[in-house]
Amino acid sequence: MSIVKPEVIKKSLYDMVNVHITQDELKTKLLSFIDFQSEKGFPFGELLILHYKMFNGEETEEIYTVAAAVEMLILSFDILDDFEDDDFQDQPWSAKSNLALNATTALLFLSASVIRKTSFKNAGKAIAILQEYALRSIHGQHQDLLNRCRSEEDYVQMTMEKSGSLVALACLVGTALATDSAPSEVETYAGYIGLVGQINNDLADIEIWGEKNDLLNKKFSLPIIYLLNCNDAQLGFVRDYYENEVDKDVILTQQKLISEKFVQTGAVTYTEVMRKVYQNKAIAAVKQLQVDSLYKDLLLKYIH
Repeated sequence: MSIVKPEVIKKSLYDMVNVHITQDELKTKLLSFIDFQSEKGFPFGELLILHYKMFNGEETEEIYTVAAAVEMLILSFDILDDFEDDDFQDQPWSAKSNLALNATTALLFLSASVIRKTSFKNAGKAIAILQEYALRSIHGQHQDLLNRCRSEEDYVQMTMEKSGSLVALACLVGTALATDSAPSEVETYAGYIGLVGQINNDLADIEIWGEKNDLLNKKFSLPIIYLLNCNDAQLGFVRDYYENEVDKDVILTQQKLISEKFVQTGAVTYTEVMRKVYQNKAIAAVKQLQVDSLYKDLLLKYIH
């Protein structure tokens, strides 16, 4: 059973841009970004609406406006993340980066402005949550850009800040608009959902050897951290690469060996176990909620 209409979130995004953006070229650019983003779906907006309904928020189409505003914030973060990681070549914002960055600024300011103009009693509280958790995510992103998280503990903490905070933002904004008191479990499982999502990305990344590959770019992820700490003499050149003692060409010629080592050393198994650990933590927190089982079942679909 679906209680959220993604097409209405997209329509709300379109309406926000058409109403509030008067510069024609800027409007066209933002609408193209929204079209591109819509291909991935609107999971943050969906979670926001799910929590609003789960905690008995009054029936109103205005909740879709808030969901769209949060998706607008997420889109702006995605664009900035691509620029900060120098990973935007295949995206619609790759052409004329100066214009894309200006459009991103518009998204950031518009998201909070739209929520402020809604009739929700707790709109101010929702904006405060948006700003607090967005800033937490920025802190996590800065840690990620510094590329210093070389231990499991540091990596999990960074990812909970960077990714978990954005999921928590969506869940807590929806909850705040429906009720004055949010159960502590909401923030708990939201953070784990964000972490599990990033672990899924980590596992997918090591299977694809391309320009964006984490190992080629000397980035740290859970499977890479495990691999670098393995006592395997054949992996010495990988550790040397991270210490800038060998060139990328060495890695490129040893792709097959590295891919095999991710499996043979247990790096993949370790990462899959870590994912399961945090999935179970999220599931346990969801099950503690005192809400209709329908909503619990819907929430569990986001923990995968």
